[in-house]
Amino acid sequence: MEGHTASHRLLGIWYSFRNLPPWLQGWVLLILMPLNGASLLFLDSFSGQATALALLLVLTVNFSLMWHHGGMNKDMSLVHLLAWIPLEMGLLGQLAGIWGDDFLTPTQWAFTVAVVMVNAISLFFDIVDAWCWAQGDRVTLHPDHS
Repeated sequence: MEGHTASHRLLGIWYSFRNLPPWLQGWVLLILMPLNGASLLFLDSFSGQATALALLLVLTVNFSLMWHHGGMNKDMSLVHLLAWIPLEMGLLGQLAGIWGDDFLTPTQWAFTVAVVMVNAISLFFDIVDAWCWAQGDRVTLHPDHS
């Protein structure tokens, strides 16, 4: 019985994600997640470690929130703000030579710039969602709330 409940909840989370606008689903599945996940290929660098740490925080807390709500909720944007803003500051400091590795290979530099740009775009949407959540929009996106 417990397995049925867990699989039902996971399916509800998937349907909740599928109720997002198609362009947003594409953004998350084709750009945001793969790029941040690529940090695992750069764990020998400051930018790879920092991005992987932020990604781990986001995945852990947001999956817990999705499990709790049974779907996508705007409170997930708060986690992004807590993870992406310090990450952006760290990566910009890395690119400016303030901290991190003394030398970035062209591949590490391109990865770091891409993460800064993509996560900055994501932060724009997260700020809007966090504002809506703070104003009382606490609806969890379920298949019947599209």
